Amino acid sequence: MATDLVSGRVLADSLPLTVQSFGMQLNGNGSLSGSLALNELYSVNGPAVAALECRRCVLWVLQDGYPVWAGVVWDWPDMSRQSGTLPISAQTLDSIWSHRLITDTLEYPQVDLFQAFIDLVRYGMSKQSSYIEVGVSPPATRNAAYLALVAATGGVARLVVPSGPAAFSGIPWTASYTYSDLTQVSSTWQDMCASGNLEYAFVPGLDSTGNLAVFLRLAYLQMGRTAAASGYTLTYPGNVLDYGYQRTGSQSSNLVWATAPPNGGPLQWQSQYPHGADLPDLDAGYPLMESTVTWQGSVVRSQAQVDAFADGQVVLRSQAMTLPTINVGGGGHPMLRDIVLGDTTTLMATSPLHPPRSDGSPGLQQQVRVVGWTCYPPGPQQSEYTQLSTSAAIVG
Repeated sequence: MATDLVSGRVLADSLPLTVQSFGMQLNGNGSLSGSLALNELYSVNGPAVAALECRRCVLWVLQDGYPVWAGVVWDWPDMSRQSGTLPISAQTLDSIWSHRLITDTLEYPQVDLFQAFIDLVRYGMSKQSSYIEVGVSPPATRNAAYLALVAATGGVARLVVPSGPAAFSGIPWTASYTYSDLTQVSSTWQDMCASGNLEYAFVPGLDSTGNLAVFLRLAYLQMGRTAAASGYTLTYPGNVLDYGYQRTGSQSSNLVWATAPPNGGPLQWQSQYPHGADLPDLDAGYPLMESTVTWQGSVVRSQAQVDAFADGQVVLRSQAMTLPTINVGGGGHPMLRDIVLGDTTTLMATSPLHPPRSDGSPGLQQQVRVVGWTCYPPGPQQSEYTQLSTSAAIVG
């Protein structure tokens, strides 16, 4: 299906697309690639082509009548008429906020982490916020005509943001964003993920009236369900068609030095040891592997901020060393609607890499966390399957 981004109006109830793949990831970056078969009759093509208009079309993928993916059609990567198709490229709804800039100075002094995130979402749609520093922000960006333009064209229809207790994390967040930096709203979220231990996802579903909607999901520390609550396991051979057991030691770090630029301030910040150090890894005898990371987006006000940033980064780089990829067969369990990004589940596998144990049980029995998925729907030259991206789960 297709709807209008700003108004939510239905543009097409059904589109004859051939989709190569579509996927979602924690903290953004989900994409879809597909193509529209063009008919020789222009009148047949017209409604579908119009519904897939770049920048306006929100494309929805439904599995058994339930929405499992939603995103904006940004591009037509079209190079030829000989193929008889119109290729399209879409990205999940979070991509909208990479096209919205912070044009005022925003100050979040010890604001609840979720509340700051939600405020930035709304600011990107309206340029309104109770955290604008009025005496510092330039009058040009508070121009009445500009604000009216944003009010008319900046909205995102069918988006549902958390309310009530779900809109509070209980964790204070301090950050400053300066108007002159013209920071993308989406980049501020990466600060929160890296140093605030926040995770987010824009998840399609049905609202209370049964209409298509996208729900902003937020989590502190970790999104998703435990292995006991997720309700599915992954078994090879079994419901898993294939799996890969990728390990990326070359990309791992057990000591991360974090820095933050002055951004108009007098200090160049740098994390202080032991912050940013994976001491259990080093104590276990693994060699020292150092890397650096730079804070992006806001202005750092304290040593504690950059130290927390280093601690968050080293956890990410340690966990990311083992990255199993798991292919689940089309039509099998779990289906896309069964999977919550961030779920922990158990991977059990018997293969030459993981031969059976002495008691005959699977050689690999490991809890993994689903951090993303890519679906390859059935097509003329493609069998349906879903590839799950996982990381090693932290248990306990």
